[in-house]
Amino acid sequence: MTDHLSLPLFDQRLDALGADLERWPQAEAAAARALLARSAEARNRHAEAVRLDALVAKAAAAPTPNGFAFRVVGEVSARRSDRWLWLTASPGRFGFASATFCAAALTVGLALGAIVDTRATGATTLDLGAAIEVSLNDGDL
Repeated sequence: MTDHLSLPLFDQRLDALGADLERWPQAEAAAARALLARSAEARNRHAEAVRLDALVAKAAAAPTPNGFAFRVVGEVSARRSDRWLWLTASPGRFGFASATFCAAALTVGLALGAIVDTRATGATTLDLGAAIEVSLNDGDL
């Protein structure tokens, strides 16, 4: 890395590596020190990164209550099983609507296939039987 470090690149490196310049690669740390010596804005951003690093370290050191992870996993599992039960408890809730939707989608697809074929061939009438036959032959159905 060169001795010159731009402020946007300095921000990116602060975000990626943190405020402790000892953890940075040597060349980048030297360029960052040079930037800090000549730029008040860089010093302000570095001070902000130092404060952020201190907050992150404080949060990481905070103790978690006993069994907290087990309670979180248990709550997530309970919600998933409740959602699954709601979905499967009443097949009638979705059965007729799903069948109707599938039938309508199939009908529209076949009709569009027939219309596209008639425009391509110059035919004047819709031939759904031909559309189904072409779809079966092409492996679309």
